[in-house]
Amino acid sequence: MRSQARARDFGRALDGWGRFTGPDGLHAPPGEWIRAEGELVRGGLDRTQLDLLRVDAGLVVTRTAEHVARTPDVKHIVVVQLEGTSILTPTDDRPPVHLGPGDVSYGDPTVPYRWEFAGPLTLMMLRVPFAAFPLAPASLRPILGRPFSSHEGFARLAIGFAQDVLADVDLLSGPTAPRVVQNVVDLFATMLAGRLAETHSDDPTQPAFRRVIAHIAEHLAEPLSLPQVARAVEMSPRYVQSLFQLRGMTVSGWIRQRRLEVARQTLADPAWADADIARVAAAHGFADHSHFTRAFRSAYGETPSQWRSHAG
Repeated sequence: MRSQARARDFGRALDGWGRFTGPDGLHAPPGEWIRAEGELVRGGLDRTQLDLLRVDAGLVVTRTAEHVARTPDVKHIVVVQLEGTSILTPTDDRPPVHLGPGDVSYGDPTVPYRWEFAGPLTLMMLRVPFAAFPLAPASLRPILGRPFSSHEGFARLAIGFAQDVLADVDLLSGPTAPRVVQNVVDLFATMLAGRLAETHSDDPTQPAFRRVIAHIAEHLAEPLSLPQVARAVEMSPRYVQSLFQLRGMTVSGWIRQRRLEVARQTLADPAWADADIARVAAAHGFADHSHFTRAFRSAYGETPSQWRSHAG
């Protein structure tokens, strides 16, 4: 993990963003541009990154379909415009997203865009692998490209905590660093879930969906199946499945993703340092070591042992 990186490291952090055009209108690699114009303060763990971008001059980033195709590691992206303004224009039929000071936006990394920055500005960005976030991309579509204020409600707490984390080098380099980064991820997830609930205030299925996922969370280490979950929440299996299908998910997929993420946090927990992988797998509802390892590698691109070796 690196807690701070100067301009020379910015190019690697922005890899895959797209084509950069500086104030002079000319294209330049991101590393060259940033070396002249800005700096990056960064906290990263595994493929989760929390970046603070400070830019002194205007900049345009153009992400094409080719850039998207060359970025195999697709992630949730949450942008907080702390200072200054920017305009992100997707190439699909969605309208431009105007971000002013204090605005928060959830973005879709699979859609090409043109992003215009009016410097000077400060931008905070959280990028999290889909499997490491307790909210599925499909469930977040209602708030996609719909900015909201970072100064109200839970957003104020979540973003304030993330800023404090980035300002404290020791938090991002000490033994508790994995937990701290996960704390930021969890707080941002809660922030987006709250915004989603506000957007879905007129959705009659929301109370039922929340009831189902709450039951799953409470019994994650136990055997779970669609019929078992349905009986426990006193709904029909068909209706429970429909709640997830409406949000682009399945019950089994949700259970597997939640188990993997909790197990992933456990592998970085010093309290579990002496537990072997088989014990961690069993404690989180996986039938055996090999099943857990296959699912973990598919979700995170590495084995549980590899993750533990650099997260602990």
